[in-house]
Amino acid sequence: MTKIRTTGKVFAVLLSLAPFPFVGAAETPAYVDGSKPFIEIKDIKRQAETWAVCAASYDIMATIMEARDPARSRQLGDLANGAKVAVGMTLAINDLDPDISPEKFAALWTESNVAMAEWPQAQLTSILAEAEASGAEGAEEFGKKINATVVTCINNLKGQRWYIDTWKELIDSGLLKLPENSP
Repeated sequence: MTKIRTTGKVFAVLLSLAPFPFVGAAETPAYVDGSKPFIEIKDIKRQAETWAVCAASYDIMATIMEARDPARSRQLGDLANGAKVAVGMTLAINDLDPDISPEKFAALWTESNVAMAEWPQAQLTSILAEAEASGAEGAEEFGKKINATVVTCINNLKGQRWYIDTWKELIDSGLLKLPENSP
């Protein structure tokens, strides 16, 4: 799990959400659009951004749940890592073809690997900035929105699993080597 860097205000908001239940939240707007499976989003960058929001949201929820439910917190951290892989694979698969040169593949994978690290962090920063701006009085609404996002992301685990399996196939084939700091 990525350790969330927070200001004191954001940490107070997250702590105030600790008793917040992790349940389905169909009526609450989420940070992602769940009207169709993420894997069906045609705009590759938009799809990768959606996975990045999931990674950030899983990390936030893992932090919220860490004290009272450490096993669930670790599970959410694992889901965050899988969503980060989905970010990179969404971008990489778009440009893969059987005749790709080793140099082009290396460049493609480097770009995708950077996106796996940077895009979720950028989304995390944005979401936490919104939480900080909403303050203690907006903590419950923020909690509902994070919860709704995590539920929507969980509803897309089949697509996330497909990206993870494809990533593992690339590793097993020898085309891809795990970076030192991979999720």
